[in-house]
Amino acid sequence: MTHIFVVDDDPSILRLISEYLRKENFEVTEYADGQNLVEQVRLGRPDFLILDIMMPGVNGLTLLTELRTFTEMPIIMVSARGDEMDRIIGLELGCNDFLSKPFNPRELVGRVKSMLRLVRLGSDQDSGAAAKLVHAGNLQVNEEYRKVSVNEAEMALTSREYELLIFFAKHLERPFTREQLIQQVWHFDYLGDVRVVDDLVKRLRKKLVESGATFQIDTLWGFGYKAQVKTG
Repeated sequence: MTHIFVVDDDPSILRLISEYLRKENFEVTEYADGQNLVEQVRLGRPDFLILDIMMPGVNGLTLLTELRTFTEMPIIMVSARGDEMDRIIGLELGCNDFLSKPFNPRELVGRVKSMLRLVRLGSDQDSGAAAKLVHAGNLQVNEEYRKVSVNEAEMALTSREYELLIFFAKHLERPFTREQLIQQVWHFDYLGDVRVVDDLVKRLRKKLVESGATFQIDTLWGFGYKAQVKTG
């Protein structure tokens, strides 16, 4: 049975979400705050997480950042503020979807089911496949384990940083607009500011430089970006 963690400090919303999920035969564990959530995820290994942003103590974005250092399970974030910046930051940090309160619980359940189908499809396609290695200069990506290393030293990347890097590594020397990168990396029709790509590239570049990678992302002024391997 698919196990879903639901985290929300509003008792009525927590109960509503849980009831709708249980009607669809999901196993649900409820949390009223984010205290000890990271440890519970490590121990319980849920299949899915629904996470509120605004909570007392540690907030959802902080939890998301820590969770994405060790798990790729699907995560939907919810927020009462409806702030576009919350959505942008959440998507940058690696959440898979975002809903503003109030929302229709049936829509939430529908999105959960859709994401789980995609995860299972990906697992079926990867089952039994050998590890896929992508090389770009002295940078190596192991796609099976989502592991990136430079000269055998592992790089710590967020989920979105990894997805942008692997896309560029597979398309060296090809130019892409910001809109094209959003379609390829975010995998849906993104409605926010395309400058979110600039922020992500900036963070990724810093990590590449610090790691000593010969792989680099260049700005094409007035167009977008392309990646290449430095020579000499």
